[in-house]
Amino acid sequence: MRTTLSAKAVAGINGGLLAHLVTIDEDGAPYVRCVWTKAEAETLTIGTIGLDKRYVRNLQRDPRVSISYESGRIDDHGLAEYLVAEGRAEITEGGARTLLRELAKAYIGPDVDFLSDPSVGEGHLVRVRLTKVSGSGAWLD
Repeated sequence: MRTTLSAKAVAGINGGLLAHLVTIDEDGAPYVRCVWTKAEAETLTIGTIGLDKRYVRNLQRDPRVSISYESGRIDDHGLAEYLVAEGRAEITEGGARTLLRELAKAYIGPDVDFLSDPSVGEGHLVRVRLTKVSGSGAWLD
């Protein structure tokens, strides 16, 4: 079982692939949100400015998480390549504003000045330590 991201997966994710974040609601139902992420081999990091977000409350109660991505490529069988990462999240104070400003360059554009107002605050980081990585396509190599 794979527990780390390949260099191709890290590069793709950090290149601006939108993540589908799945957390668990109080009643056990899945809750899905699209988020920006920063990838490292063993960790995915999400910045959030507010703790009042539903996915953050879910993670405070139950840290299990799944995150999926599509590479944008189609394989030889005509199927979309994808990656699914599972893990456990830890929420720490600070760092979100800086991370989101960095990620905005990949998600919005290289010249964007995102969250430039320091009164926004530093928010929180959600670090997901990976426990399983699966999917299909060249980025799993």
